[in-house]
Amino acid sequence: MPYFEFLIAVKKKDMETIGMLVGDDVYSSLIRVDGTRDVLKREELLKHIQLKLDETLNWDFDIVYKEDVQDRIIALMEVNRELIEDGNKKERVIWFLTFQQAADKYKLVRFFSEYLDIK
Repeated sequence: MPYFEFLIAVKKKDMETIGMLVGDDVYSSLIRVDGTRDVLKREELLKHIQLKLDETLNWDFDIVYKEDVQDRIIALMEVNRELIEDGNKKERVIWFLTFQQAADKYKLVRFFSEYLDIK
């Protein structure tokens, strides 16, 4: 399952694998706690992921829903991460990932992230 491969790469801070999984035309939307939204192109998304990897001590993923839909695999998960700085604050986010089959592999084509809180 491509979402497992993606999550393992995130836990291992493996940007090379993440880069291989993210499609060239990925659509990503990040919604912050205050409701503001950023739409990121592929390179911006990869920089954002690298920033999160750099500031994270520990990741915890709870896969809430997953489904195969024709040539796509979708996964909804709650993501909790413990920050290195700021006295080990925790951040809680919802990720909605869509992977689409291209030839014999899957690519991340949609990445939606909504921040829930930071404690």
